[in-house]
Amino acid sequence: MDPQDQASPIQLRPYTIEEFVQTVCPQCFAERQRASDEPGVWKDGMLVSHSGSIWMRRFCELHGETESLYEEDALLWQARRGWSTPTSTIVPDRPGLPGGFPDAYRHGLPASHAQHTCILLLNVTERCNYGCPACFASAKPPGTAEPIEERPTLTEILATVDTMLAREGGRLGVVMLSGGEPTVRRDIVPMIEALATRSITRIMLNSNGREIARNDALLDFLATHRRQVEVYLQFDGFDGNTSHVLRNEDVLEEKLLASARMNERGIFHTLVTTVMRGVNEEQCGRIIRHGLDSPYCSGVALQPMFGSGRFPGYDPMDRTTPTGILKRLAGWTDGAMTAEDFVPLPCSHRDCCDISYMLKLSDGSWKSLPQLIGRDNLREWVHLVANTITFDGLSRPVVDMLRSGSLTKVLSEQLGPGAPQLALEVSRMCACVPGLFEKLGGIWQRLGGRSGGERPDGNELATRGFRITIKQFMDAHTFNSARIRQCCVHTGSFEEDPRRLSFCWRWLFDDASDFPDGRPRYRRDGTTLENGKADA
Repeated sequence: MDPQDQASPIQLRPYTIEEFVQTVCPQCFAERQRASDEPGVWKDGMLVSHSGSIWMRRFCELHGETESLYEEDALLWQARRGWSTPTSTIVPDRPGLPGGFPDAYRHGLPASHAQHTCILLLNVTERCNYGCPACFASAKPPGTAEPIEERPTLTEILATVDTMLAREGGRLGVVMLSGGEPTVRRDIVPMIEALATRSITRIMLNSNGREIARNDALLDFLATHRRQVEVYLQFDGFDGNTSHVLRNEDVLEEKLLASARMNERGIFHTLVTTVMRGVNEEQCGRIIRHGLDSPYCSGVALQPMFGSGRFPGYDPMDRTTPTGILKRLAGWTDGAMTAEDFVPLPCSHRDCCDISYMLKLSDGSWKSLPQLIGRDNLREWVHLVANTITFDGLSRPVVDMLRSGSLTKVLSEQLGPGAPQLALEVSRMCACVPGLFEKLGGIWQRLGGRSGGERPDGNELATRGFRITIKQFMDAHTFNSARIRQCCVHTGSFEEDPRRLSFCWRWLFDDASDFPDGRPRYRRDGTTLENGKADA
């Protein structure tokens, strides 16, 4: 046989390499949970494009070269480039330790971490009054005995917050109370009262809404603290099948009641949707419309299903992704929203979150900031923040807006969507576009001093704004080390010297814990894990 006719061992790869990353092998994690310091847990990987999508490929000694869907639409993924702004330096959690990835991240945020804490998330209980098949925290089901002393204690919670306040320069943007279900704690009211005395811009209560729908005293309390407290309300759609798949019971009427009660009392809340292919994707447009029609609904957070904790089975090759949502939005909203209304969150890694901010016009319609200000203008402003030393040639309103930091505050998660300050920062951006206040009319025209009447306050403005985020948390199929290194959503630990862990790191690795002092933790199957080792 002629050697020229033999197949060459050198072949073209059937994909284009986009980026190199450190990742993990999902097949290894499917066999059992893994610790971040376990030998061989870290794999060389790369993001590649083929078939119109982006894929995560990794190389495992046991399972070979495998891939999983990372983003459905390659063009929309590539369009995220060029929107980044400068990030903030941080005070590390363990200053004496070296700052390399991944070792340093086991001990909190190192000095080399690329972003400060926009959201400090505190898991204040493991108990819940739902028994959801989908629960990244693997919360204990209803009927679990209430402990004699709930951990973390209120003292531990406040100690962690005070430590992080010091490390963040004296102010925290958002503190989110999560779990489990925070409202099952008997001391949830004094907990929020204590937090409200601290320098925290927004306290977010992450809740399934059951207690809000039923408990008048809790509702009264939230209404009293509405200027500082906002509710992150779990809300997955409008049919019983969705509820049963994701929550194991029909909870639609309860969700609608909780939202209605908050609207009646002027309590700002965000609808938080776990989006799963074949279950509720096509309801995203209706959920957004429901939020826009609710006076004190300040936004919608669309969160594609991810595979940490307890979750229904899904196909990692055909799953909901942010770009998949973006490319279908026009069809789901009858053209009212498209991918052009969203930009990648500039303060974090570009794959972490897509964001849009909507304003209500005097005729009752809604328009996004990219539509009103111009997507090219927004991108130019981002570039100016990132690269310009001098603002020569810019109008005075644009210079003032850029120097005030309004752009980075609006296009970030450091302010809750219902925060009055957020609406005021948006107004500074609107002032940069000649004639925009007149176009907006009504309350916005009053704000710009273009018509009679008193200037509206921030709370009045907040009812005319609406933030939509699309955020894909990472699991073993999509884990990207670059996203960890620029993460701005951090869980706080409860120990003598608290630390922060990236949210996705916290829920993927077996050795990541809210209680590094060795308090028992629980595996997905309910067996106990203590000090990183399974009980015999």
